[in-house]
Amino acid sequence: MQVDNQTVSDIELFSRNKGVNSLYNYYNRTITNGGSEKLYNFLRNPVSDYQFLQERKNEIQFFYTNEIRLELTKRTIDFIEHYRKIGRFPLRANWIDAITDGVQNKIVEDGNYYIIREGIFHLLNLLLHLKRFLDGLKDFEVPKSLQNKLAHCHNFLEQKSLALKLEQLPGDSYKLKWIVLGKLDTLFRLKMKSELQEVMNTIYMIDVWQTLAGLLKDKRFSMADYQCGEKPVFEVEECFHPFLDEPVKNSFNFINESNLCFLTGPNMSGKSTFLKTLGLIIYVSHLGFPVPAKRVKTSIYKGLFTTINLSDNLNLGFSHFYTEVKRVKDMALELKSQQSIFVIFDELFKGTNVKDAYDSTLMVVKALSKIKGSTFFISSHILEVAEDISGTENIDFRCFESALVNDKAVYDFKLKEGVSKERVGFQIVKREMIEDILEEIICNQQK
Repeated sequence: MQVDNQTVSDIELFSRNKGVNSLYNYYNRTITNGGSEKLYNFLRNPVSDYQFLQERKNEIQFFYTNEIRLELTKRTIDFIEHYRKIGRFPLRANWIDAITDGVQNKIVEDGNYYIIREGIFHLLNLLLHLKRFLDGLKDFEVPKSLQNKLAHCHNFLEQKSLALKLEQLPGDSYKLKWIVLGKLDTLFRLKMKSELQEVMNTIYMIDVWQTLAGLLKDKRFSMADYQCGEKPVFEVEECFHPFLDEPVKNSFNFINESNLCFLTGPNMSGKSTFLKTLGLIIYVSHLGFPVPAKRVKTSIYKGLFTTINLSDNLNLGFSHFYTEVKRVKDMALELKSQQSIFVIFDELFKGTNVKDAYDSTLMVVKALSKIKGSTFFISSHILEVAEDISGTENIDFRCFESALVNDKAVYDFKLKEGVSKERVGFQIVKREMIEDILEEIICNQQK
């Protein structure tokens, strides 16, 4: 699925600032560093392949549905990776050299020898846990795609020399015989280095899948239901933005096979948060990951294109309005090439005067409503546009509203059908007593 940098920024996929919310930080509850890196790579690569998404969905669902888990400890995995990256050449695997290395370490303790011994011991324990995990899978109906990913783990563990060592694993690393250390170090860091790396990658994948399955235990999350067909489908039930502590949940579905939602409502009523939530849901569903909603039914789109937090491109000398125009043109070119994208525009053409904004918004909305195969969500403050497109085929109207209570705007953040008629902006300005402050300045200057 095609996603550009602006969209990645809008849905807050990653954040370079420590402590700042991001989709990666929210989903990253992995135990291992390798699992964290694998999750990062997964998040960077949304896909538009039905079979791939369905297989990934089934694999995560398997770990959620069944009471089976590979026990992982961060300290153990960290020590194993430290051992695997050690610079010392592998211990020799013949009796004379193994005894020589062992005796020398007894006389003068070698830090590298210690790392090798402890690393092998931790790795053997991890592989033993993996073997028991794989043996336990025999009692379950494992998805075929997951079986294929685990096959090389079976093959690795079934080597006679390794299988015997796992059966005879002592309870203390110091009880590992010198010749055994030499043979296993040669095996792990030389002869089957690449095969072991593949096993570790699978362990990290399991870490990610177990982590994501844990999100499903939070009943607010679900797996997307993917739809195939010429007409786009998009429905959400009780969706929410995961960064909010107490989010208000909203539901949406198109009426009469419409393809464009025109969204209105006053400032701070929830429009932008709702649109960010939809963008996030589309992105995450195209990862095959759990989505923040009770239920999601969606087509598989070729691209996601959002404009929510658009900043001026001052380095190129662009005004905010021209940046918006370029963004709309980029969307049109993307539509022309992909022909099946999910588009979100929050406040079209707010960088120009009201008349130009009205004309431009009206033109774009009318045109997009006639384009088949894609889905559009557009918010606007210009209520006159809503009036002029009222009754237009393929357009649904939704709004957020507010109420003035003691001259204070109160919001419920609930999505409703129709067009918002509320104009509370001036009331908010009055409440802040800006006019009184300015009048006081004028009076003081006239004295």
